[in-house]
Amino acid sequence: MKSYAVFIATTGGAVQVQQITPERAPQSLVCQNRTTNVLPVSSMYDQFVKPGSGVIEREFGPFDNSSFRVDVSGPIDTGKSWQLGMFLAHALLAAPGHRLTEDIEAADEIIWATGCVDYHLNVTEVDHVPDKIIASAGLFENWAQMEKPVKLILSAGANETEAGVSPLPPGAQLFGVKDVWQAGEILGLSGAMNSQPGGDGGVAASGADQKSASGARKAVFVAAAIILIGGAAFVALQPETFAELNRFLRDSVGIGETSEGTDAKPAMTGAAPPATETAAKAPPAPKSAEKDKMKSVQPSLKKVEKLLSPAPKIIVGINRITPPQGSTCIKVQFGGANPVVKPISRMANGQYEDSQRQTTCGLRFDIDPGGAPKYLAVHLKVESGRFVQTSRKPASMSGRQKVSGVQTWIIELPQKSDAPFSYQLVALVADHPLEDALIQLRSISDFEGATQELAKKNIDIVIHRHRVVASPR
Repeated sequence: MKSYAVFIATTGGAVQVQQITPERAPQSLVCQNRTTNVLPVSSMYDQFVKPGSGVIEREFGPFDNSSFRVDVSGPIDTGKSWQLGMFLAHALLAAPGHRLTEDIEAADEIIWATGCVDYHLNVTEVDHVPDKIIASAGLFENWAQMEKPVKLILSAGANETEAGVSPLPPGAQLFGVKDVWQAGEILGLSGAMNSQPGGDGGVAASGADQKSASGARKAVFVAAAIILIGGAAFVALQPETFAELNRFLRDSVGIGETSEGTDAKPAMTGAAPPATETAAKAPPAPKSAEKDKMKSVQPSLKKVEKLLSPAPKIIVGINRITPPQGSTCIKVQFGGANPVVKPISRMANGQYEDSQRQTTCGLRFDIDPGGAPKYLAVHLKVESGRFVQTSRKPASMSGRQKVSGVQTWIIELPQKSDAPFSYQLVALVADHPLEDALIQLRSISDFEGATQELAKKNIDIVIHRHRVVASPR
């Protein structure tokens, strides 16, 4: 269980989110220091929570209690820049293996956030970012003395630039994000949300849709078994998915095409039509035949169950380490300039957008094995170019010990290179040690081909690809 302390940046100093409590109340409230002092921002927070106007219940609900009481350490009076910090605090409550804490000493990381969150979950810019950083200087100093990791998260663009040239605390990491999914990836919280990023920047499937899809998968499994033993079922599933499963199941037990010929109608989705009085009823199959069919069905059902099981929930984030505006990678690597960390957009099939060498001082890999503590092994296969490993790969990624939460590995890149830095990042996760699997992984080139063999050993694998384009001459 990883603990986080969340602070909302204001011009009067950073305000901590102390606790969030579900309440059976007509509206959600924000109170100060567990008192009955209701802050003016409460009405806007209530709108932020409610479905329709807000995003909290949509992304983390449905809730048994429709309202919340949030206790904060100081006043939050106006504006909407509190929304990003409040959203992340709710995400921590919803994510397995994560915890919101008020105890700074017990916190594994401290989050300092400012930004507005719109209905489509974009993180938009706010005012007075330099003033907020200056107002937090005392807290930054205290956290540095306690050697607490600090992540500053705000909107990408102008806010990120303003923060990059401000006096940041030593060792703090600055993240500019476009939306809450990028912010969630930084903390390993992506899986806590009901929706996923849509192709047009909007919201993809809602929580209700995802839960319905989960139920449909279970229905397919049951329905497929019925079909194989001569019954009939109607499944709410994508037609091509159903057809593929139906073909596989029929082939597995030797059931060919229907004997009705080419004019036979395929199974329909939705409700079955009512039976008529004249419809002929098929005679029941002999019990011995039913038993024989069930014996042949069982291996196929196991395979179908495996096909329908969810993909491994290994969360990987690849981030660029970039110089602040007006600076260079040389100053970041050798001159003490504070780097800016920017998440790299992920495309389909584990592929990430290309990065430019000139503005990429290094790369940071954040990997969360997901859920309960597990063994994690990470392999970086370089296909072209080279990197500088300023420190050894963390022991938490060696496959020798159980870990939970986000594990981080940072590499630096040489600035002058004629070849692009192209690589594959491979992560293995299992409930048993992975040292031997990692050794074998280093000796093969076809990671996709190894997936099935690893699955037989109960090892989950994810493969990510990225390239840093060479500097122009």
